[in-house]
Amino acid sequence: MSRFRAYYDDGIVIEYGNDRFIIDPLRKPSGYFNAVLITHGHRDHINPGALHNVSPLVMSSETAAIIRARDGDYLKHIAIGPGSRLVINDVLIESFNAGHVIGSLSYVLDFGDLRVGVTGDFNVEPSILLDGAKGLDVDVLVMEATYGDPDYVFPSRRDVYNELRGIVEDGIKDGIAVLMGQPLGRGQELVVLLRDYPIYVEAGIKVINNALGLRHGVVTGGLPPAGSVLITGVPRDITRFIRVLRSRYGKVSITALSGMYAKHSRAFRLRQLGVNAIPLSSHSDFPGLVDFVLSSGARLVYTVYGNAAKFAKYLRHELGIMARPLPKRGQLTMDYFL
Repeated sequence: MSRFRAYYDDGIVIEYGNDRFIIDPLRKPSGYFNAVLITHGHRDHINPGALHNVSPLVMSSETAAIIRARDGDYLKHIAIGPGSRLVINDVLIESFNAGHVIGSLSYVLDFGDLRVGVTGDFNVEPSILLDGAKGLDVDVLVMEATYGDPDYVFPSRRDVYNELRGIVEDGIKDGIAVLMGQPLGRGQELVVLLRDYPIYVEAGIKVINNALGLRHGVVTGGLPPAGSVLITGVPRDITRFIRVLRSRYGKVSITALSGMYAKHSRAFRLRQLGVNAIPLSSHSDFPGLVDFVLSSGARLVYTVYGNAAKFAKYLRHELGIMARPLPKRGQLTMDYFL
């Protein structure tokens, strides 16, 4: 392990001996690297403008299609999918379904005497679109911990789906049902879940959906007719958005969808505005994160994003697992584990 380093430097960096891999960089990679690996297409994990002429660049074909359609960037890349195996400079790269959004991947870097897993964002619970992620058989695990707080426990997707169908049925009787969430993630899940209803979507969602072969829904050129379902991102000025909708339709059912709404304090303001706040997420909740760690059997766990420090502390104190938040480049010591 003395030859191994993992740290965050505008992206996750894995070094072992003379090998160096960069995962989800947000700026142009510098120095030597074996390869740059992209887990998925959310903009907090990929900056397409920084990846032109970067090689070798590895991602799924779906992620590349999303970037090309949404951002207008064609990135020359090696296309892989769940179950792919790729060898670069004698290091075996294995890719796995991350269950987060369409095209999302987790990676295992097999150095021969050390296996390192990098989850990217992931979800262990299956959805109408994706299978859930499975634990990675690794020695070292670098995992996201967005909802690594015990307060974040989500209802089952089946229950949330049934609740959403009920909200939509009621909302379109003499008004409109509006569903707000991430364009990449909720934008695809919702159009498939509600494909039997009259759906309108904002243009940014339609661009992504077309790139992925999901043709449900019509782009709205303004406000759609009463009796419709409108699927949109979360507007910057949500109060004004609500006011406009209510003045246009009278009756409007508005629902915001994010895992953050599992915590009451996060949902309180929206509910004061008369907006449903439902915890539907592309990420694993707290029990899902714990299950993933235990299924992977890693000797050493690094946590990153969101509640990384809180989740690492839980793993150490409650489960006796050697865990710490992924350090930044200048924090590369083992003291935190001791």
